[in-house]
Amino acid sequence: MTADAPWAVHPLSGSDLPELLLLDAAAFNIDPPRDFLDEIALPGLEPDRVTGVHDPATADLLVGAAAILSKRMTFPGCRVHPVAGVTWVSVRAGWRRRGLLTAMMRDQLHGLHETGGEAVAILTASEGVIYGRYGYGRAVDRAQLRLPHGASFAPTLTTEPVREITAERASQVARELWARVAPSVPGHLTRTDTDWLPRFANHEFLRRGMSAKRWAAHADGYVGFRVRPEWADRDGTWTVVVQDLCAATPVAHASLWRFVLDLDLTDRVTYDLGWVDDPVQDLLLDRRSLTLTRQDHVWVRIVDLDRAIGLRGYSAAATVDVEIIDDFCRWNAGRWHLELHPDGGRATRTDATAQVRMHIRDLAACFVGGTPLGRLVAGGLVTGAPDAVRSLEAALATPVGPWCPEGF
Repeated sequence: MTADAPWAVHPLSGSDLPELLLLDAAAFNIDPPRDFLDEIALPGLEPDRVTGVHDPATADLLVGAAAILSKRMTFPGCRVHPVAGVTWVSVRAGWRRRGLLTAMMRDQLHGLHETGGEAVAILTASEGVIYGRYGYGRAVDRAQLRLPHGASFAPTLTTEPVREITAERASQVARELWARVAPSVPGHLTRTDTDWLPRFANHEFLRRGMSAKRWAAHADGYVGFRVRPEWADRDGTWTVVVQDLCAATPVAHASLWRFVLDLDLTDRVTYDLGWVDDPVQDLLLDRRSLTLTRQDHVWVRIVDLDRAIGLRGYSAAATVDVEIIDDFCRWNAGRWHLELHPDGGRATRTDATAQVRMHIRDLAACFVGGTPLGRLVAGGLVTGAPDAVRSLEAALATPVGPWCPEGF
C-alpha cells in the first residue's frame, strides 16, 4: 500500500492475541511477563472492541491495533455517563507515518457516531503531540507531587488517626469509599472488578524494586502506597510512593497525607497521579516544601456534540451561538445554538451568525473543567464577541479542576 491508500481496519480475534501482545510490547518498549498479562492486564480487555490493521504486502502481518474499554466517567454536576476509553493503540515500527493511526482513529470515532455509541471518548497519550489532530483536547491534567518527610501543616489544622490495614481489609474499604467518592469528582472513573486487579496486585512488574503495597485507612478515606529503597554509598534514602488516595471529607484528606508524611525511616513522599488542585498545597506551613509538576493526562474527544452537551451540568446559564471547526468528524462542524444551564444543556443546529468560534478540541479541553476557556481566548485559539465568550466561559467553569487518578 502507498501512504495515500486507505488501510483496512477490522476487528481482531483471539487468534490475533499473540501478535497483539508482541506489537504492543514493541511499540512501548516494554516486555510485561505473560503471567502479569494473563492475570492482571488482559482480563479488562473487551475482545469485541479490539481492532487492527494487517498488511497484505507482508503476509498479513499485524502492523497496527487499537481498543476501546467501556468506561463510566463523572462529569461536572455529579453526572456519571459512559465514555469510550481508548487504549492499546500501537503501530509497528516501519509502518509509522503512513496513515495507520489516522485510519484506526477514524474507524473508532466514526464507528461510535454511526452506531450511537459513547458520545465522548477519552485516552491517555504516550506523546502530547499525537491526538490533537484527531480532535482530542487536553482535558484532565495530573500533578506530580513531591514533599519531604515530616512537612508541617498549619498548626490550627485538625487531623484524626489513620491506621494501617491488611490488603484483604483494604479491598473492601477501598471499593466502598471509591463508590462513595467517584460520582462527585469530575474526571473520576467508575471501577469494575477488573479495574481493581492491578491496584491489589504485587507482581514484580508493578513493584519494580519497591515494597509490597501497603494500605492505611481513616473512617472516611484510604491510602495505598509502596516504599522505594535507594542506596548511595552506605546511606539509604526511602521514598513513600503513593499510588492511591481517596478521601470523602477534608479531615480524612488531611489525615491521610499526615500519615504518609510521618512514616518513620522515610525521606520523602511522591504521588505521580495527584490532583492539580489537591488541598495539601494549602495545608502546608511552608508552601515551598511542595514541588508540583503539572502534566497532561486524560484527553477528551467529543464524538457527537449534540449528544455530549447534555452530559454535564453548567456553572451558569448561557445561551450562545457557536461555530465549531471539526475536520475529522465533520458532522460536528458548523454553527450550533447552545443552551446551557445547571441541570444540563442542549445543542441544536442554527443559521444564526456565530458569536463564538472554536475548534472541537478546544471545547473538549474545557468540557470537564480542566482548561479555562479564558486562557484559550487569551491565546487566540477561541474568538468571538466578548460578552458571549464570557457567558460561555462562566458556564463551562468548575470550582476546582477535574482529577483522574489512574491510567487505562
